[in-house]
Amino acid sequence: MGNSAPEFESGRTAQQQALVDRYAGGRERMKLTYLLAALSMLGPFSIDTYLPAFSEMQAALPATEVQMQLTLTLYFIGFAVVSLFHGAISDSIGRKPVIIGTICVHGIASIGCALSGSIESLLAFRLLQGMFAGAGFVVGRAVVRDLFDGVEAQRQLSRIQMLFALAPIIAPILGGWLVAHLNWPSIFWFLFGYAAVLVIWTRVGLVESHLPSARLPFAVVPLIKTYRGIFFNKTFQLLASIPGINFMGFFVYIAGAPAFVMRHLELTSKDFGFLFIPSIAGITLAAYLSGRLAGRISHLRQMNMGFLIMAVAAAINIAVSAWVAPSVIWHVAPIALYTFGMALVTPPITIKLLDAFSYARGSVSALQSSCHVAMMAVTTAIVVPFAQQSLLRFALVMAGSVLLGWIIWLGYQRAHRFEEK
Repeated sequence: MGNSAPEFESGRTAQQQALVDRYAGGRERMKLTYLLAALSMLGPFSIDTYLPAFSEMQAALPATEVQMQLTLTLYFIGFAVVSLFHGAISDSIGRKPVIIGTICVHGIASIGCALSGSIESLLAFRLLQGMFAGAGFVVGRAVVRDLFDGVEAQRQLSRIQMLFALAPIIAPILGGWLVAHLNWPSIFWFLFGYAAVLVIWTRVGLVESHLPSARLPFAVVPLIKTYRGIFFNKTFQLLASIPGINFMGFFVYIAGAPAFVMRHLELTSKDFGFLFIPSIAGITLAAYLSGRLAGRISHLRQMNMGFLIMAVAAAINIAVSAWVAPSVIWHVAPIALYTFGMALVTPPITIKLLDAFSYARGSVSALQSSCHVAMMAVTTAIVVPFAQQSLLRFALVMAGSVLLGWIIWLGYQRAHRFEEK
């Protein structure tokens, strides 16, 4: 890439190396971590903040329980489809303009949600929100691989994941407070304000990491060919499906939180933290541990540890759900253990996937994210209505997720000799 620019051992040009050197110091690197984590948080805030308001929104619009679930499903459909273009466009025009532009549209959609007077209007603006919520997450991972290699890339992704994990803790608690003391539209006004802060912060604090010399032309036909080549690649199919399927075992509790928290545990809209705080604490602790383990143990060993922990958690969850009366401690603890194992698996898989398609990291990041979110859409439309009927059904979905993820992981190991790094 580039005509006559000198290249360093990593294959980077002098300009690219200058960007890398900019973030060699701990202070600048942490500034970038905070920004990328904040950008990634927009998605969880858009999902989790309004969950405690479901009953009030259902009565006010008015809407049925199925229509309220549809506000999640349409959000995920929009996210899954349009996220395919975020990475590819960022590969073509740069990371920064894509992030800023999409967040601006998300902010406008948030205003539309706040002003909605009918369920039909809310559904339309939720779809628009979802279409433009994913760029910070998708493009942010590409930024990490633009600037960092190997062990440091894993550490950076783990740091972002630790901070990112705060969003699902804060969001439902904040949403519960807003709906209890103000009203449900205040939740979407908050999302508009958060989007405005992100636009300003990105404008000031993010340096373009994808230089013109490294950019790919954007055209629909080549894009379709690129995605087709990646999607039908067996390596992508195996690696990309594992984090999504693992996450489904936890996400069923997120999407089904109103039923899990208020119907089965008999708590209130202010008590969503009892589910989210321990669960996200598991993710945060695992992300911290993953950063500490980077370069010390192999990816293979770390992933096997994560799957073993998830399997133990799923088994305990089934036993508790079948034989123990509803209790916050007993029914939430296995979920927290599961998320700990899940978060150990994610960073090595992400690094391996991005490195397998290093020529188009933005595109592969977008395609993985799109597939992941498509699984969430299926989960909200099909799996959650099944799971939320009982605690045991929730637990069975978790067990099925870890079992399927493990089978795919074994299939990957048979098809590829996982390199010890």
